[in-house]
Amino acid sequence: MRKMMLINPHPPGRHGEESITVIVQMPLNLAYIAALTPGDWEFDVIDENMELAIDESGEITFEPVDLVCLTSVTYQVARAYKIAEACRKKGMKVILGGIHASVMPDEASKYVDAIFTGEAEALWPQVIKDFENGKLKKVYNGGLPALSEMKHVFPNRELLKKKYDYKFSSIVTTKGCPNYCDFCSVPTFQGKKYRERPYEDVLDEMEATDYRGLMFAEDNFYGHSKNSANRAKALFRGMIERGIEKDWLGFTALNISQDAEALDLMAKSGNFGFLCGIESTNEVVLEKMNKTTNLRLGADNYYDCIQKIHDHGLVVWGSIVLGADGDDKDSFKRMTEFVLENNIDVLTFGINCPFPVTALYHRLDAEKRIFRKNFPEDWKYYDTAHVVHRLVDMTLEDFIDGMQYMYDHLYAGDNLRMRFRKSLQTIGSRRHGKRNAMFGFRVGSDWIQVFEQVLENLHKLYDSGDYYQDWYKSSAVTVPSEKGVAVS
Repeated sequence: MRKMMLINPHPPGRHGEESITVIVQMPLNLAYIAALTPGDWEFDVIDENMELAIDESGEITFEPVDLVCLTSVTYQVARAYKIAEACRKKGMKVILGGIHASVMPDEASKYVDAIFTGEAEALWPQVIKDFENGKLKKVYNGGLPALSEMKHVFPNRELLKKKYDYKFSSIVTTKGCPNYCDFCSVPTFQGKKYRERPYEDVLDEMEATDYRGLMFAEDNFYGHSKNSANRAKALFRGMIERGIEKDWLGFTALNISQDAEALDLMAKSGNFGFLCGIESTNEVVLEKMNKTTNLRLGADNYYDCIQKIHDHGLVVWGSIVLGADGDDKDSFKRMTEFVLENNIDVLTFGINCPFPVTALYHRLDAEKRIFRKNFPEDWKYYDTAHVVHRLVDMTLEDFIDGMQYMYDHLYAGDNLRMRFRKSLQTIGSRRHGKRNAMFGFRVGSDWIQVFEQVLENLHKLYDSGDYYQDWYKSSAVTVPSEKGVAVS
C-alpha cells in the first residue's frame, strides 16, 4: 500500500487566526485531497500548528512515505520550501498546492517535484494516476471548476479529527469574488466570478458530519446579488427545516444588515454572528482600497448596520486594516472610539499587506516602497502581522504608538471584560445572545496574544533599521511578477 503524508506548514512561534482556540480549524484542503485520492493509499497528516514536520536541524520528523502533499499560503511558503527540501533529500516526491503556488508558479516549481495551481476537484485523480505511472508532470492546473462538481464529494474530516481532535471544521458554500479591493488575493486565486455551491449539497454535507461547530470557508457567504442572497437564505432555511443543529459563523459584508429576513434565519439556524470587513471608517481610505461595498453603505451608516445585527442577537466581528494610505497617527484613536461607541463585539485586524500579484503589490512596488523583498525567505512577513512597506501618512514611530494606544484601550487591563459586559447588555436577552456574547469574548481573549506579538514584531522592525533601507538599489533583490520571481 502506498503512503501519503499531508502537511500544513506553519512558521514556529507565529500567532494569528490559528491561535483562536474556540475555532481551531482543520486544514480543509488537505481533507479534500484525502477524499479525492483514488486507489489504495494510506494517509497521515501533520499540521504544524500542532507538531513539526521538520526539526530545528531541518530533518524530517516522520518516516519516509511515497508522496508528500503540501499546501501553503504566502506567509507559510518559506517553511513549505524547507520541508520540501528535507523530504526530497530522503527520496520522497513532493507536490505543493495552495494560493502561493497558484499565483507564483515559477518560483514554487523550483522547490518541489510538482505544483498544483487552482482547485483540485476535477484534476487530482489524474495527478495520482500520473504519479503511480511514474509520469508526474511539473505543473498541473485544476482551474476554477463549477462548485456543482463538488456534489457529494465531502472532505475526509475523520482522518484529521482522529489525529488532532479539532474543535471546529469549515465547510465550503461559495468561492470567488467580483470585487476589486486592492489588497485582497481572493479574486487572484479563486477568480472574479462568484461561484455558488448548490445549497442542497451543502445541507447534505452538514448532515453527514458530526461536527457541530462549522465555519463557512469563504469571504462572503451572503453574496453580491439578490439571487445569491436568496440562495443563502434557502441554505439557512434548509438548516432549520431539516433540524440541522450547528453552531456556525462565517464572513460577509455589512450590507447583510439591510436584510432582516436573512438575519432572522441566521439566528434561528444557530449562527453566532459573522466577521465583516469594516476595514476603515475613513472614506478616503476606503476609496483607495476600492472597498465599494462599504462606500455604498457609507461609513456614517455603520452604526445603524451594527444595531440591526445586534437586534437579532448576533455578534459583530469587525475586521479592520491598519497602515493603509490615508491613515494617519490619529486614525488609531478614531478607530478605538468607533469600536467603543458602536459596541463592536470582536475586533481583529491586519496590517495592510501587499500580497503577491494584487493591485496593492503592483502599486507599492512601482512606488518603490516595499522593503521586504528577499524572496522567498521574506514571504514569511506577508501575513498582515508585519509592516513590509514604508508608510506615507505617518512615521513608523507613529504607527507603533497608535497600535499601543489601541491595545491599551481595547484589550489591556479590564477593557476586554468591559466590552464583554456591554455585549451582554446589548444582545444578552436575544436568542442565543448570551452564548454569542461569550463566543465573542473568547475570541477577543485569544486575540490578545496575537496583538502582543504584532507589537513585538513592530519593535523588532524599529530596532533592526530595516524599515529605512532602500531595497531597490540592491541588485540582489528579487521581485515577484505574474510569471514568477525575477531579479531587479
